[in-house]
Amino acid sequence: MTEYVEKYPQHGNIPPPQSLKPKQEYQVHRGKMEGITTFKSDYLPYDVVKRPLQVQEEYKPKPGEIDLGTTYKRDYNPHKIQPVTLVRPLERKHIQRGKLDTIPTYQGSSTCHF
Repeated sequence: MTEYVEKYPQHGNIPPPQSLKPKQEYQVHRGKMEGITTFKSDYLPYDVVKRPLQVQEEYKPKPGEIDLGTTYKRDYNPHKIQPVTLVRPLERKHIQRGKLDTIPTYQGSSTCHF
């Protein structure tokens, strides 16, 4: 007895269903092939009609002066620029006036020990 047989008991003498998968056999030629492709049947040509040309009117400039005012010129008026003031102080040179008497930590050691 297996677990499968316990859970799924057999229901009489019922055969398994027939497979719907086609058998792999050579299929004989069934007739003459048509010379029509899907492109020929689906996409039929149509008459192309040329659009009539529109004649452009001749350019005639308007009389009078052109106002060159823009919203940029109206909203952003020019103003004088002040010279830039430095925020950072100029570098000062350190002048040593006295003698520096200190003893180095590496006195007389010519090799480095890491």
